[in-house]
Amino acid sequence: MGKGNRTKNEKAASVLASSAKKKSNARKGQMPTWVGTLILVAVLAVIVTFSVISVLAQRGVFLRNKLIAETDHFEVTVPMMSYMVYTEYQSWVSQYQDSGIMQYIKGNGGTALNTSLPLRDQIYSQPTADKPDVATMTWFDYFAQSATGSVVEVLTLCEQAHSLGVILEDEDYDSIESTMQMLELYAMASGYELNAYIPMMYGNGVRDKDVRAMLELTTLATKMTTLKMEELRGGATDVRVELYYEKNKADLDVYTDFIFYTFTTKFDAKDGTTDEINKENADALEKYQAEQNRYNAFVDELAKCTTAEEFCDKLEAFLAKSKEEGGEGMDVTDAFLAQSNAHRFSYKKGGGVGSKVEDFLFSKDTPAANTAKALKDPNPGYTTEKVKDEHDNEVDKITYSDATSTYTAVFVITPVHRDEAKLQHVGHILFQTNTYKDLKDTSKLTGAKKTLAQRLLDKNMTISAENMAKELFELMKEEGALTLKTSEDGKSTYYVIDKDKFEAYAKDYNEDGNVFYNDVARGDMVAEFDEWLYNPNRIKNEISEGGIKTTYGYHVMFYNGESETKVNWIESAREELATDDYEAWFKTASTEVEIETEKFQKNWKKVGN
Repeated sequence: MGKGNRTKNEKAASVLASSAKKKSNARKGQMPTWVGTLILVAVLAVIVTFSVISVLAQRGVFLRNKLIAETDHFEVTVPMMSYMVYTEYQSWVSQYQDSGIMQYIKGNGGTALNTSLPLRDQIYSQPTADKPDVATMTWFDYFAQSATGSVVEVLTLCEQAHSLGVILEDEDYDSIESTMQMLELYAMASGYELNAYIPMMYGNGVRDKDVRAMLELTTLATKMTTLKMEELRGGATDVRVELYYEKNKADLDVYTDFIFYTFTTKFDAKDGTTDEINKENADALEKYQAEQNRYNAFVDELAKCTTAEEFCDKLEAFLAKSKEEGGEGMDVTDAFLAQSNAHRFSYKKGGGVGSKVEDFLFSKDTPAANTAKALKDPNPGYTTEKVKDEHDNEVDKITYSDATSTYTAVFVITPVHRDEAKLQHVGHILFQTNTYKDLKDTSKLTGAKKTLAQRLLDKNMTISAENMAKELFELMKEEGALTLKTSEDGKSTYYVIDKDKFEAYAKDYNEDGNVFYNDVARGDMVAEFDEWLYNPNRIKNEISEGGIKTTYGYHVMFYNGESETKVNWIESAREELATDDYEAWFKTASTEVEIETEKFQKNWKKVGN
């Protein structure tokens, strides 16, 4: 309760005390009983009124009548805008906090964001000697600016939806309800009731009805965008797609299929110039040079291969022999998985195989199919200089230094090309990292999640998103939901599950609003999710063993097959064309919608307070 409310209640209490005293004296003067009763009722009414005002203020009742923006048919209130501002804030923190770079992000003359301080008390940017024209902006202003842009876009789309008769339907409200239920789960996991958690996260006065109201607007806006994009994709005809490809080959021809393996040898030089140390360095250098020569000769041999099978056979034999002799050895399939994902994925330029390999694969003189190349980066590990010995004779002085040499063999299976892979269908059950972080018991969990977490504790395992995903997989096996399958070549095994059974488990455990995603393009999902999904060895109804880790948590994945007709590069081109058309449409739509914000500027001081 604020200071002002406490003062009002204290005054009300003093009035009550004064009235009681007057009532006592009145009896002596024969005051009618009904007069005293009337006074008491009036005083109690004052107390109740002040109490109700306090509660209503805390619940945002008065703020809900104050607007930040409005159009002919829609409005955004102070609590709704507060929700949007702090949603921007939380998304930003989630993106940058774990990366370690948040402390370095600041505007000109400002300070890095401190999540333990009020946003309005922290300067993002302000004038400095070298940049005197920079406007003063708090971190609150920074997020409010972004949120305002989002709100303007949402209101524009909502008005367009209204003009076209687009409305929210049952499935849209179900999606909103699912989001609210997830928010309630977060609140419970944090030890709060929903309407205590919401103002703590989104600002004083924000309630579940405000969140729901804003979700209704954003859902309608999203629906309008989706419908418009579907319409515009239809206008991105095959002819336009082909023309787009011819104009944008450099952006679309960014995939290649290849195998590569890198041999690495190191020389660790010892410090010192004694005869003993020099002898040790000389012996180590000799071994280092022998490995250099061996790897150098072998990658030259691999570079002569003309088929992938020949390349693989030679590499596998070399590694097997090396392992027998106590040197470098690795199962050839694991080697490919660990270093290049060859034979399994189309590699996209910029995927991280190293500049030397990429420069070769994507050079102007594109290497042809079934060609190989040896890429070498030798380092001698020593330097020599001419010096005079004690007899004034000129001799070579050797100085040893740490060194690493790499020898890489690359075999091109398919030259640079468009991404011809079909879109994929996938399901997942997400266990979010934050839900299970630091949980020592199951008191903050409910239902099936609580039972699953207790299984972990019974096994003396910690409760975490990773362990929850693994334990769900074990539970599925125990309950007979999984079937073990063997690949066609007999070298691999897979677990599969019926789609309906997977969906049933998802209803109990999934922490994402959606279970199934259809027509997922390469790059739509985070890298780890994408990598699992676009493994061409996937079989229909396959389930991941345990969880696939992403920035969100751990996903129990379900492979639901591929599109019959939709191809990645075509859909990418069609999406770019539709996006360009959408931006042109939205620019026109924005001129058709009047959004009033100026007259509500004074209400911004209430946002988030």
